[in-house]
Amino acid sequence: MVVPQEAVFQNRRHAAFLLGERLMEYRNTDNVVVAVPGGGIHMGAYLSELLNLPLDVMPCRKIKHPADPQKTIGAVSVDAVVLPEQDRNLPQDYVYHQIQLLQHVIDMQARHYAAARPAVSFEGKTIIVVDDLMLTGDSVLACVKAVKQHNPAKVVVAVPNVTPAATQLISGSIDGIVYLTIEPNAAQHLYAEFPPITEQEVIDILRQRAAAMESVTIL
Repeated sequence: MVVPQEAVFQNRRHAAFLLGERLMEYRNTDNVVVAVPGGGIHMGAYLSELLNLPLDVMPCRKIKHPADPQKTIGAVSVDAVVLPEQDRNLPQDYVYHQIQLLQHVIDMQARHYAAARPAVSFEGKTIIVVDDLMLTGDSVLACVKAVKQHNPAKVVVAVPNVTPAATQLISGSIDGIVYLTIEPNAAQHLYAEFPPITEQEVIDILRQRAAAMESVTIL
């Protein structure tokens, strides 16, 4: 399904609702929704609710280009690094130190997130990796690589807005992809509301979904 280019998602929840219609085969299974924070957390929470699946997160940070902060040269996730097209002119010590710095930040994030929800096993399950848009694909790919270290049966990526370049980058590492729009420059302009997401929001959402899943289990 390709939504016309002039269409706009009202917000991340609306985009997640449209994605959810394509993911109903996973409803009420033992699979897991994994959000890429921050933007993916609201979408992941809604899909977790709609599909009645546990919600987890895989923290990830982009590596900024030293001369252009708007440009990225790769991404770092938990025990995973992606450098798709490393510029040979970039100082290697810069790249190395950025990876070390970001891994430290991610380790702290992971500890905070772990305290907000019970541990979720990925082994033998289908993992649905969710983000709000995918321009370069390096962040999602870093998260996918980290997820695959836990021996899932399948990894499916669900993102409303993608670029051809990003889908090409991740295609060899996943078992499927669900998207609503594809264009050369995936961007937030397709969302009427696209507020920034704080770390506290991520933690609060994880706690809320963990409590909701526990109450369903008890019932």
